[in-house]
Amino acid sequence: MNITCPHCDSEHVIRVIHTSQASQHNLAASASFASVGVALSKTLPVSPLMGGIAGMVVGGLIHSLFDSGPAPQSTSRCFLCQTCGQLFY
Repeated sequence: MNITCPHCDSEHVIRVIHTSQASQHNLAASASFASVGVALSKTLPVSPLMGGIAGMVVGGLIHSLFDSGPAPQSTSRCFLCQTCGQLFY
């Protein structure tokens, strides 16, 4: 049984294990705290750069304290077309 790509109808297809992990949440938390730090530093006699750095550090610390453990990782078996590079199931 030959498997063909639904995108380009190529038969050059391999089976792969695709893993995805939600690691963007930590970066988003630090960035949002950095923007809060910049906004607060505008009202205080502190440089906005220092406020952003302080907010990023505080956001990272708060996130690490309340983090529920490692991020869940999902694994799925799928196919990769070697012609067009698309993943499909």
